[in-house]
Amino acid sequence: MKYLKMVGLAALAAGALMAFVGVGTASATTLCENNQTTGCTTHVNAGTEIDFSAEDSVALKGPLGIIIATCTESTVKGTTENTGTDGSPGAAVTGTITSLTFGNCGGRDVTANTATTGTMSISHNAGTDNATVTSNDTTVTIKTIPSGLGIPETCNYLTANTDIGTLTGKVEAGAVVAPTFDIAASIPTETAGCPNGTWSGHYIYTGTTPFIASD
Repeated sequence: MKYLKMVGLAALAAGALMAFVGVGTASATTLCENNQTTGCTTHVNAGTEIDFSAEDSVALKGPLGIIIATCTESTVKGTTENTGTDGSPGAAVTGTITSLTFGNCGGRDVTANTATTGTMSISHNAGTDNATVTSNDTTVTIKTIPSGLGIPETCNYLTANTDIGTLTGKVEAGAVVAPTFDIAASIPTETAGCPNGTWSGHYIYTGTTPFIASD
């Protein structure tokens, strides 16, 4: 079964790796490595890898909340293409989703198209340390869907500037710590007879340098 064509993780997610949206009204989105109370003096550079891994099970569902697959392993990885510091009003941090994986999916075969993993966009949510992540052109395939569900055995899903979730920045004791990525996405199908699906899960940052969203 084919599943998502994604990140734009931010893309990942987003995406998702980003894998991001949530456009500011006056300035560009940036990913900041230091607490904004002291001013954002260190930005995530272009070419930085942003990696997230699922902390618990990830659910892929069809209509009426019917679970198509539950995966105990999932990763979203992306690479930033800009810093977002060019000053363009509402500009997002964009990047490429370099990897999207699903594992231990209860007998289902869930894979992302490795030829075109898609892009991500990260946009700051004003007044917070968070950002919205969108994904574009990421394809995911789900195979061996039970025939009892009355849908094809293989379904492909494709993101199209799809809002896939929220990147939450965290500050503890005045220091920026690892962000989290909560995916709650509705993904349209591109396979006749297959229902549109949803993807939900809680991901934690596994990269080397934590950050928060800023503008």
